[in-house]
Amino acid sequence: MSDVVERSDGTLVLPSNADPACLMHQVLGWRRYAVGLDLGRNDPTALVVLQSECVPEFTGRGFEQRLRAPTYTVVFTETIQVYEYTAIADFLAKRLGQLKNWTLAIDASGLGQPFSSTLRQAGIPHFGVVMTAGSALNRKGYDVTCSKTLLIENMATHLETGSLTIANDLPGKQELLNEIASFELAATSAGNLVLAGGGKGHHADQAVATSLALLVETHLGGQRFTTSKISNWHG
Repeated sequence: MSDVVERSDGTLVLPSNADPACLMHQVLGWRRYAVGLDLGRNDPTALVVLQSECVPEFTGRGFEQRLRAPTYTVVFTETIQVYEYTAIADFLAKRLGQLKNWTLAIDASGLGQPFSSTLRQAGIPHFGVVMTAGSALNRKGYDVTCSKTLLIENMATHLETGSLTIANDLPGKQELLNEIASFELAATSAGNLVLAGGGKGHHADQAVATSLALLVETHLGGQRFTTSKISNWHG
């Protein structure tokens, strides 16, 4: 990693030392941020920042390069007990303003829909994810429907393979791990199995926010948003 250069746009490159032969083989990696927001109803609103990184390396065959498998690390979590949409949008805009490049996904289910409209009116671009039953994901522009089961299973799979990790020095790391572990299978009245936060007191807000941020990187991709897009938002 020490010889990898990070450009101002978050792309990662290996130094070419002005050698044209190296430039011909250059591949672009990245270091960027995905932000997940689980909007609180009767519980706190949770925000999670996920660092996504894909590093270029030499293959050992001359100047040939390749990209390592992407890795995802939870580097920041925060919860706030605020219920006014404009106050939450103001809090969110300040956090996004601290990141170089980012993509935001929010839980737009139920009461999240009017909050999504508030963000759009404020000029804060985002994916609005409506959680559903079943196992499907559908996207139309920045409007997404995704089963909660897919969301949580995607997170669990990446944790099991080690591609998703939680920073060792993250305050509240164990609390987040406990939230993730609280999810359990439950049967609906129709006999379908769904995932739900398990047990009294397990709201799993940060776990849901983590799963939303990861979904951006593993399933949604696309345009990276920047702080300049929210420079005129003042809450």
